[in-house]
Amino acid sequence: MQRLEVVSKFFLALASSVFLFICGLSLPPLGVVVLPFVAQPVLMFGVKYGVAGGFGVLFVAVVLLLLFATEELAFAYGIFALMVGLLLSLLGRVRAIENLLASVAAAVLTMTASLSLYFYGSWGAMIGDFRDTLTQQLASAIRVQEKMGLPQDSLQMFKERTPQIVELMLQLLPALLLLSFAFIALINILYLGRRFPERRSEWFALQHLREWKGPEPLVWGLIACGFALFVPGLAAVRFVAMNLLVVIGACYFAQGLAVIAFFFHKNKVPRFLRGMTYVLIIFQQIFTLLVIGLGLFDLWGDFRRLRKNNLTPSQAS
Repeated sequence: MQRLEVVSKFFLALASSVFLFICGLSLPPLGVVVLPFVAQPVLMFGVKYGVAGGFGVLFVAVVLLLLFATEELAFAYGIFALMVGLLLSLLGRVRAIENLLASVAAAVLTMTASLSLYFYGSWGAMIGDFRDTLTQQLASAIRVQEKMGLPQDSLQMFKERTPQIVELMLQLLPALLLLSFAFIALINILYLGRRFPERRSEWFALQHLREWKGPEPLVWGLIACGFALFVPGLAAVRFVAMNLLVVIGACYFAQGLAVIAFFFHKNKVPRFLRGMTYVLIIFQQIFTLLVIGLGLFDLWGDFRRLRKNNLTPSQAS
């Protein structure tokens, strides 16, 4: 009976993961919501029935896509398979959540870049295709906004700046992809933590994300990248510095959110007000920048008083 249960759960995890993957690719608007959870069924099976079983699900899924779909789909699923494999292997071994996310995201980004180069044949062809795709997506967004009756002045300005926006997005593409992979991994491990609460202490050094703070030496990277932007005649250095600044800014944004979440929890702020605050932070640039500044100055201000007797935020509250 137990073997039958394991087999049934195996095929359920396989079918769920492949179904989410196909749906996410077939329905692009839905893909933003669906694709981050492609890894979740396999992760849950691997945690509950063993890492070897999780790898088995991934192997069968890739083979099925190779046999009954296309090579491109199989390789694309392989990106999620790599993420799942790394998470199953590193959970409990790398307990600092920032190190776990950085390791997984960097490995997945490397694999994505390698596969893209393999299919396109050259970086120039890949960047050209990405440029055309981004231009088409922005043009479609403008047409939708025109139908919604938005002011023509702002739309015209947006049209004129489309080439500059596309080039900026291409320059920041490595950082954006790295952060996207890290965010997907974060969503999955947080859901695993809720599904298996008894294993949180085994997996993570922190009980809650509101206890998180970035590594203190990160500020030196921020300073160095800021100066590197003003070095004339070194395009490669500027490219690297811009991407590192985006990643470091995201880290301080996360720390700022942790500070806000800490005080929300400490003062028992209603969930509705918390939700409204987070919506403002995400959709209003001024609030986003304020949260990044809050995270940065928490390095010196220690707003949660975490350094007092080396207490964790939960103990300090």
